[in-house]
Amino acid sequence: MPAAGSAAVYRYFPGALDEETLRYLLVGREKLLEEMLKELDRASHSGTPRFFLLVGDRGAGKSHLLSLLYHRVRDDLSGRVIPVKLAEEEYSMFRASDFFLRVLEEMGADTSEIVALSDDPLIRDAAVDTLAEAATGKQIAIFVDNVHEHFYQMDKSEIRALRSIFQRSDLFSVVASAPSLFPGIADHDEPFYNFFRVFHLRGLEIAEAKELMKRVARLDGNTAFIENFRDYEPGIEGLLHLVGGSPRLAVQAYETVSRGGTDDMGAVFFRMTDEHTPYYREVFERLPGQRRIIFDTVLSADTPITPKDIAERARLNPATVNAQLRRLEADGYVISRPMKKRTSYEVRDRLFRLWRAMRRPAGRDRIGACIEFLEAWHERPAVMEGEPLQEPSASYAAWERADALAAIGKVQPGEPDEAARCMQLALGLAREELLDGNETNGLSLIDEAYRHADRLDPGTVQRITAGFLKGIIGKGQVSVIKSAARAIIASGGAGFERFLKPVTDAVEIVEANDTRLYYTRLQPEERTVVAGIVREISGSDEFLPGL
Repeated sequence: MPAAGSAAVYRYFPGALDEETLRYLLVGREKLLEEMLKELDRASHSGTPRFFLLVGDRGAGKSHLLSLLYHRVRDDLSGRVIPVKLAEEEYSMFRASDFFLRVLEEMGADTSEIVALSDDPLIRDAAVDTLAEAATGKQIAIFVDNVHEHFYQMDKSEIRALRSIFQRSDLFSVVASAPSLFPGIADHDEPFYNFFRVFHLRGLEIAEAKELMKRVARLDGNTAFIENFRDYEPGIEGLLHLVGGSPRLAVQAYETVSRGGTDDMGAVFFRMTDEHTPYYREVFERLPGQRRIIFDTVLSADTPITPKDIAERARLNPATVNAQLRRLEADGYVISRPMKKRTSYEVRDRLFRLWRAMRRPAGRDRIGACIEFLEAWHERPAVMEGEPLQEPSASYAAWERADALAAIGKVQPGEPDEAARCMQLALGLAREELLDGNETNGLSLIDEAYRHADRLDPGTVQRITAGFLKGIIGKGQVSVIKSAARAIIASGGAGFERFLKPVTDAVEIVEANDTRLYYTRLQPEERTVVAGIVREISGSDEFLPGL
């Protein structure tokens, strides 16, 4: 690995990093990198160019992978391929001639004589001829970040001219990136329709995101983060479930946790979302009036929302709403979920929706409940006065039921440590009774357990509750899980109904055998959490949501 402290990690400009650092920070995409490199190598041997498009949301790691592939081509294929990487932000390419002139400039060529020509088609052809001469029999691999921006800047005639050159010449391969499949390549009547081989960048798995955070910490020389990682881990896992598998957000989570710890994950999350405020405000400012209203209606909805509901809430004509939704989807702002007779819409950028929710009291309450659940769900057994709370399965092992109940009854008010242990003991007994089919005894023990809850802080009660439910969920008995959750909610009130929503949602999906509920009832961050519980209940991937 690079020496600690040898390089900063640029969240928005990975191209500034050296190759060694880029290699070290690549997590979860190693096979894709090698596959693309091999394809470019085959192209250089066969004389058949390759045209690749990396698709992924903001922060998915497109620029990182593009930059590293550029370095690998330069190092490994230099005898047959000339790699040329255009700047990530190119704002002056409005014609096909501009594109090829920029490639020449990046190769260090003097373009003054070419641009002195009077006619633009002559300039374009001269630039291409000069590139052929400069290549001296090699292929030129052009790396283009944010290619959708170039398509939006160019007239269709210029895009058509660009494709014509690529088609009739075996000189150029192109590796490009975009946040989504945009109209310039997705619409049937566009010149580049079906032209690129598309690679969708998946989000990082939780383990991969944690590994990336550790690698960034090592580069920073942040030994304290590495040494204390086990203490941070439950909160970090919960945070990563919430924000998704974006490498950029994983790095931001590391930075935020490093500054403030994980004692209050709600505060950590709020700081993370707040840092994106300038960008999200700019997005709103770019959208014209009706489109802005429709997008904000989708953004603010508690669940994925239908065009009919959007029209009613925004007080707009349904035909207008449908037309603007198609444009918002083509531009990558929203995504549609067709479900037989109805189609629901949600925001493509998960963090954008969470940012909007955090700006409203009701939204903060919903997200806060989700964070509380995730913290408790991923927490190791809590520690009280230096002694770990036991897992429910171990709490009652040496007890006969009558002895255990007698011990529970002796707990005195004002003794939180004893209250916590007896709560665990009662829930451990409840678990055994429920799994043995003794529902009446099990439910009465749950009621007994939560009589002690008011002596404990809410976080401890949530951790104990999560541990109890995980022990039941792992057995896969849906009716038992459902009964236990109902009993806890009845004992704990509205707060527990909100806290246990991921569990009750998971039970409903398994019972109904209907994965459409993921897309009609749940937002993306909820979907990820519930899917994990569904997998634990069912023991398979049969009930998981699609992509």
